Amino acid sequence: MFQTLLVDDDFLVRSYLKTLDSWEKVGYEVVRDVQDGEEALEVMNQEKIDIVVTDISMPLMDGIELIKAVKKNWPEVSVIVLSCHDDFEYVKEAMRLGADEYILKNTLDENSLLEVLEKAKAQIEAKKAKTTQEKHTKKLIQMGSHTLKYHFFNGVLSQTLEGEVREQKRLEAQIAGSYKNSAVIAMFMHDWNRQNREWTPLEAEQYSLEFRTGIESEIDAVLGEENELKEIIYLGAGIFCCFLDLSEMRRDSLMRQRLTDVAGACFRFCKKEPYSFGISVSSICIGVQDGLRQAYQQARQMMKYGFYDRDSILYYDCQKEVSRELPKSAEKLIHQVQNQTENTEEELEQEAVTLISEAKQKMTDGRILVQWLHKLDESAYIKRSAQVYTEIDSIEQFKMALEESVQEVCKHSEEEIPEGVSHTIKVVLLYLHQHYKEQISLQDVAEEAGVNSAYLSYLFKQEMRIGFANYLQECRMRCAEKMLCDTNLKIKEVAEAAGFNDYHYFSKIFKKYHHCSPADYRKKQ
Repeated sequence: MFQTLLVDDDFLVRSYLKTLDSWEKVGYEVVRDVQDGEEALEVMNQEKIDIVVTDISMPLMDGIELIKAVKKNWPEVSVIVLSCHDDFEYVKEAMRLGADEYILKNTLDENSLLEVLEKAKAQIEAKKAKTTQEKHTKKLIQMGSHTLKYHFFNGVLSQTLEGEVREQKRLEAQIAGSYKNSAVIAMFMHDWNRQNREWTPLEAEQYSLEFRTGIESEIDAVLGEENELKEIIYLGAGIFCCFLDLSEMRRDSLMRQRLTDVAGACFRFCKKEPYSFGISVSSICIGVQDGLRQAYQQARQMMKYGFYDRDSILYYDCQKEVSRELPKSAEKLIHQVQNQTENTEEELEQEAVTLISEAKQKMTDGRILVQWLHKLDESAYIKRSAQVYTEIDSIEQFKMALEESVQEVCKHSEEEIPEGVSHTIKVVLLYLHQHYKEQISLQDVAEEAGVNSAYLSYLFKQEMRIGFANYLQECRMRCAEKMLCDTNLKIKEVAEAAGFNDYHYFSKIFKKYHHCSPADYRKKQ
């Protein structure tokens, strides 16, 4: 069954479409129906959709914008356009953008829908057949020496290749080294998560090939006639490994010199690359069965030090162990943030400096620091996309993100409070500026201020010249305006982050404030 999404702002049209039997006859299933383009994209981010049937004229995001987004993010998805006669110029634009078929609403019935669905089905099946053939061809091209070598080393590292089977696969992959004595040099791309989003799969594959070719030439110049005693394997996620065979060397000093020379060659090559790389190096490990795996684990362990040192070769023999414990100041800073009215900006900034210093001394695992930062942001109601956290891969980037969090916290506490207001209203305003993104009520704030809710309502209106509910709404609206200008969050995400728990209510109120939709407001900025 083809998973189908209906998109039309007219509830009656969607209801009528779902009653038609043509869907099931041709093998379609209407899994969801929504009223505008933004809701459609939300569904497509959560569920697998094969075909989108969409109206052209809709509020917030119309059919043209939806088709653009669908074809950009899900090019394999087919699109059928619903249109009226007077929409024909829009229909032509939709077809130009990649819509596969269109249906006139004026003539829509069982037969006309059946005819269009059959055409769309044939096109979908043809696309799938073409995609399958392209994938098969690409797989055959990629299956070469690197693939065989990759599977050999992956099998050794995962302990699925041992004994005679290991030796057989080594020979099949034409790997010269026996790896009785071995070492591993890992070259890992900094900022991989960001770069990976910018590359297409083909661009990533092309860069991988160019990198392997270049680094092999650099290392071959060092190894000379013994250049077969190394293999360069791309393991994915921006990690290239040089598996160095030292089995023919008998003296420890010679093996160490060889390892140092090759690591130096890797370092020099990576410095010339347009992207930043870290270099981590294992010790020399002995043993056919476990030596190579142990060396790889050491190199991977040293990659964690790249969070603190992006400019040096990271040797396993020269480093202390990475700590998995947070600095003592971490919990103290969270407590200060949660009670920000009791701390000055200088105190928060100083505690942040202390935390960075302690993290460097303890060599705290960068992943643990990033997880802690996420917790800090949640406690301060600071919204960041998941992408922000995944892209933090150095202590400098962590420091910048932490400073931004502290500034955001301080900004909340420094919201303008009119002169001459009573202590009660000052407490209320400070609480509102910190918690307006939550679902708080007059009663909640009154309890925080230690007064009766009816009295607080009267006092707030008297001193602030605006009702409590309207003031709270204005706080949320200012936040939404800023996020629309400064972030790429979806409109629904902006509404939720600003404290509006009803997306459609937010859009309605926003139009009253600005005489335009949130999407149009964003375009004007």
